[in-house]
Amino acid sequence: ADAKKSSAKIQELEKARNALDKALKESKQSLSTSTKVLQEVQSQYNTEKKRLEDALNGSRKQIEVLSEKLQKEEGETATLYLKIMSLESTNLSLNSTISTKLEEIGKREALVNSLTADAKKSSSKIQELETVKDALEKALNEST
Repeated sequence: ADAKKSSAKIQELEKARNALDKALKESKQSLSTSTKVLQEVQSQYNTEKKRLEDALNGSRKQIEVLSEKLQKEEGETATLYLKIMSLESTNLSLNSTISTKLEEIGKREALVNSLTADAKKSSSKIQELETVKDALEKALNEST
């Protein structure tokens, strides 16, 4: 009876061991499957992380290039502004010079007009004197 009990106990323990071995095997398979899934997810994560880092680095580089371009354009804008201010100053100076020259021209035109009037008066006076001279010469010639 003890041998039967022991044999039954051994069979029961072997069944339990077999069940545990089966459960262990299934757990190992599940762990292996989970490990493979984890590795695949990690690989996808690493690939996506690398892609995003590359995109971020590209964006940073693009921002850097655009920033340098903006600084250059701001410098060019400041230079153009200074040139415009210089040209406006030159323009004001030239306008002042033109105004002064126009005043001088006006004064000279007035002087020319005055001299022309004086010349006409002198010419008229000369003609009168020549007429008188001719009349005197004619009178002198007639009296001799």
